[in-house]
Amino acid sequence: MDTRQLLRKEIETIPDTLVEEILRFVKALKERNLPTLSRELLDASESALARDWLSEEEDIAWKNL
Repeated sequence: MDTRQLLRKEIETIPDTLVEEILRFVKALKERNLPTLSRELLDASESALARDWLSEEEDIAWKNL
């Protein structure tokens, strides 16, 4: 049985009064990790976007701003 299956099994056996608390906890964990995920996405896309941004055409287009 994998970890997700174990977690599901545990959640199914807890009292209803704790379900909302667990949901808030899970959401907080996800939000806490979002900055890391966003930074990883930014780092991964930077080199691909740089090919477009770091060009002579872009320099010309933006030189008056």
